[in-house]
Amino acid sequence: MSELHDEDDRPRSLTNRQVLAFMAGHWLREPGRFALIIALVLVATVCDLSIPWATRGLINAVSSPERVTAAAWAAWAALSALYLTFYMSRTSMFRIMNGFYARIMSRMVKEGFARVQAYSSDWHASNFAGATVRRVSRAMWGYDSASDALIAMLIPTVLVLGGLAISLGLHWPWAGVFVAIVVLVFAAYNVLMSVYYVRPANLRSTALDSEIGAALADSIGANPTVKSFGAEQREEARFAETADAWRWAVNKTWDRFNVVGFGQNILLIILQAGLTGFLVHAWSQGRATPGDVAFAITSFIVMAGYMRNFSEITQMLQKGLDDMLDVATYMRTNRSSWTSRALRSFAVRWARSSSIASPSATPTSRARSTRTSAWRSRRASGSPWSGPPARASRPSSSSSSGFTICRAAGS
Repeated sequence: MSELHDEDDRPRSLTNRQVLAFMAGHWLREPGRFALIIALVLVATVCDLSIPWATRGLINAVSSPERVTAAAWAAWAALSALYLTFYMSRTSMFRIMNGFYARIMSRMVKEGFARVQAYSSDWHASNFAGATVRRVSRAMWGYDSASDALIAMLIPTVLVLGGLAISLGLHWPWAGVFVAIVVLVFAAYNVLMSVYYVRPANLRSTALDSEIGAALADSIGANPTVKSFGAEQREEARFAETADAWRWAVNKTWDRFNVVGFGQNILLIILQAGLTGFLVHAWSQGRATPGDVAFAITSFIVMAGYMRNFSEITQMLQKGLDDMLDVATYMRTNRSSWTSRALRSFAVRWARSSSIASPSATPTSRARSTRTSAWRSRRASGSPWSGPPARASRPSSSSSSGFTICRAAGS
C-alpha cells in the first residue's frame, strides 16, 4: 500500500467561514423556502422583543390607582396575542424546516458519496474505508446541528439581545449602554473562545472519532484473517488504544466547553445585577414605575434565556461545522486532481522499476521511456488523455508495471 495520508497528510485547512459558505450553498438551492423560514424566524423574534413592553403595559395598568379595567384587559390581550403569534410562528418554522433539512441532508450525503467514489484507486487505497464512511455519514448530522444552531438559535439571539439593548437605551441611556457593553463582550468572548480555544480540541476529537470507525471497519472486515492468526487479543488491544485516545480527546473538548460556560455565567451575573440594580435605583428616586421595573426584570429574563443557551449554541455550531468539514473539503477538491496525482505517481514508479530491472538501456526501452515521458507531460499539462503508452498496455513478465498504469487510468 502506498503511504497513508488519512489524517496527518489529508488537508484540514478549511475555515469556519468556508464551511459556512458550503452550508449556505445548500440553503440557496431552495431560495423560496429558505426565505420563508427566515421570515418566520423574524416574526418570532419581533414577538420576543415585544413581550417585555407588553408586560410593562399590563403591570402599569393593574397598578394604576384609577383601576381602568379596559386598559388592563387591552394589555392582557396584547400580551396573549404576542405569545400566540410567537409559538405559532416557531411551530410553523420547524414544520417547514423538517422537509427542507431532510432534502439537504440527503443531497449532501449523496453528493459526498459521488465525489468520494470519483477519486482514484490510489486515494481509496491510501484512506481507511471505515473512516471515510464515518466522515460522509457524519456530515449530514453535522449540518442538522449547525443549521439549527444558526437559524433557529443564533440569529434570534443576536436580534433579541441587540433589540432589547436598544429598547433600554431609548428610555434609560446609561442602562442601554451598560447592556450593550455586556452583550458585546459576551458575544466576542464566545466567538474568540470557540474559534481559538475550543475548535483545536474539537477537531482532534472529531478526527479520533473517525479513527474509531476506521479501526472497527478494517478489523471486522479482516476478521477471518485475524482468526487465522489467532490475533484477537492483539486487535482488541489496538482498538482499545484508539478508543482511549478518543476518550482523552473528547474529555478535553468537553472540559473546554465547560470553561467557556463558566465565563458566560459570570457575565450573566454581571448583567442581572447591573440592570436590575439600575432600575431599582431609578424607582427609589421616583424616575421609574413598577411597570418599568417589571420591564427590566422581564428583559433580563428574556436575555438570560438566550444568553444561557449561547454556550449550547456555540457547541452545536462548532461541532456541526467540524463534522461537515470533511465533506466540504471533498466538494472543493477537483474531481480529476486525485486521479492525475495517482497517474503521475504510478508513472514514476513504473519508470523507476523499468530502469532498475534493465540497467543497460536498449533502443526498445529507450523508446518506451520516451513515450512514457511524453504521456506524463500531456497528463501534467491537462491535455485530454488518449490512452496509455503503446507498449504499456501489453503486460509482460519483464514489465508488469505497465498494466498497473492502464488500470489506474481507468479508475
